[in-house]
Amino acid sequence: MATTTHRGITYTSSGSATMAVNLDLPLWAGVDQDDGTWLTSYPGTLTSFEPRQTDGANRAQPRLVCLGVGALAEAETITLSGECNAILSAITHGTDATANLGVSFSGLVLTADCEATTDGTTNDTSNAVIWIIVA
Repeated sequence: MATTTHRGITYTSSGSATMAVNLDLPLWAGVDQDDGTWLTSYPGTLTSFEPRQTDGANRAQPRLVCLGVGALAEAETITLSGECNAILSAITHGTDATANLGVSFSGLVLTADCEATTDGTTNDTSNAVIWIIVA
């Protein structure tokens, strides 16, 4: 079981897959989730524009995450936890041009579907990239 944490989200595999976050892009145009200095540039008060959420722990900001995965096995799962509420979409790309690679998701769990050939008879554990839209 491998685990990696990046910008508040922890990624945990159920098997031997290695993981690295290659990209974590906030999908709010022009606002970096780690930088609130833009609030100080307005000459008046911004009270009416302040966030209504008071706990600050459950961000609803969507993010595009590119997760590099090595040694991904058939039916292996990757579970997200921390500052995320749901996976909205996920697509994969594998390094082996002859392999079938897919991923399904439910809640915060991704499940790999890896086949080494187009006949779907052999599992593939080559490197992959998983693009995830997380809320």
